[in-house]
Amino acid sequence: MTSIRVSLATAALLGLKHCRVNAEPTTLYFMLPEPCHGGCRYCNQKNGYLSRVRWPEFDFSEVNKKVQNSGAQRICIQCPYHEHSAEAAAQAVRALDTSLPVSLSIHALTSDEMVMLREAGVERVGMGLDCATEAIFSKWKRDVPSWHEYKKSLYRAKRIFGDATCHLMVGLGEDDEDIVAVMREMAARGIRVALFAYFRGNETAVARPRYRALQIARHAIETDGATFSFEEGRLVEMEVSSLRREAFLTSGCPGCNRPFYNERVTKIYNHPCILNDEQAKRAFEEAQNYAKIHCTAE
Repeated sequence: MTSIRVSLATAALLGLKHCRVNAEPTTLYFMLPEPCHGGCRYCNQKNGYLSRVRWPEFDFSEVNKKVQNSGAQRICIQCPYHEHSAEAAAQAVRALDTSLPVSLSIHALTSDEMVMLREAGVERVGMGLDCATEAIFSKWKRDVPSWHEYKKSLYRAKRIFGDATCHLMVGLGEDDEDIVAVMREMAARGIRVALFAYFRGNETAVARPRYRALQIARHAIETDGATFSFEEGRLVEMEVSSLRREAFLTSGCPGCNRPFYNERVTKIYNHPCILNDEQAKRAFEEAQNYAKIHCTAE
């Protein structure tokens, strides 16, 4: 491997770029340099971005020298979709000089590909199911494996790696009931959900009160459980065991904070670090403006 793409904030953390960052990444985010052959309608990789993040390309050996002493908790490699992406990812992981756990953000895989990646040193994988229903998947994701193939692959990843992460996007036309159903299904199988807000143009295309309520739903489902009431697919009420500000943090693999991945610094959806009292109060109020929330611990 001769080169690798690096998120701008990661490049700054490693001293490869000199720019100001508002929150340091706790994971090193890399991307394989090969072009993606998928046709997801919400993706702007062809413009050098993934969501809001720019990914300049660097010499691999230069990057590799700086990884171990970065202070990061994890490495995550984004794998554009193409026929040989699993092999390319395995090559990159083997070449990394690090003791950090390595995640891949990758498409649906076969069992053989997963075993190869595990043996190469991959600790877990995250997969972009992204869409809460098959119909929405068919509308937004083109030239990639099917919705059912992604789900089967996530279950397979949980079995082979022991841990897996399902990437799920809010704002693609789904009902709240649909997305809560997927979160429950994944939690029942021990699969984490990494929640994203759909970013369109220069703005996040999801009302923040709705996103806040779904963040609380995700956190409750994965921790203490919750009950939900819907009206025509819209979440109107939920009962949770506790309300914790951790619900509004970036979700996904351990040690991942994805600073400002799908939002502006001035309008945060996934907080990259623990919220202060004022931020937490505002986030809870936003959620309550969308749905009634009852906490049994109160």
